[in-house]
Amino acid sequence: MYTKILVPLDGSALAERAIAQAEAIAKATGAELILAQVVQAPLGTTPEAGTAEEVEAFRETAAQARAYLGMIATRVSGAGVKVRFELLEGAAATGILALAHKEDVDMIVMSTHGRSGISKLVMGSVAEKVMLTTKRPVLLVKPERVQVEHIDEADVFLSAH
Repeated sequence: MYTKILVPLDGSALAERAIAQAEAIAKATGAELILAQVVQAPLGTTPEAGTAEEVEAFRETAAQARAYLGMIATRVSGAGVKVRFELLEGAAATGILALAHKEDVDMIVMSTHGRSGISKLVMGSVAEKVMLTTKRPVLLVKPERVQVEHIDEADVFLSAH
């Protein structure tokens, strides 16, 4: 059913929560995992930074991301899953969607940061942008601590009927 599963990572422990879910699906279906990280220019559009500094900062950031993805890939392949990684450049959601299309992945598995309210409005949600834009199945892995009150699905169903 699944042959390629894309797992976008950002270097955070929260993003890594998606790995276990993707790994379980890959083991069950024989799918290949494609780990991806989007690298953006660390200095952004700082006018004080010259071109040489920007290039060097980007190279350092890319090298760190490559080492991080390599470490995760080694761990996942040690569990018997076929895995490779891709380093992307630019805006996170755009890079993820472009790679999903290029690789013709069957599913995207990613973590949400669980933001809501003002922080979500200000910081945006890469997971939400990906989910709403792609036609591919997306499995969102939520953080352990949900910041809203827990609502039991059975209670909601029973109160509606």
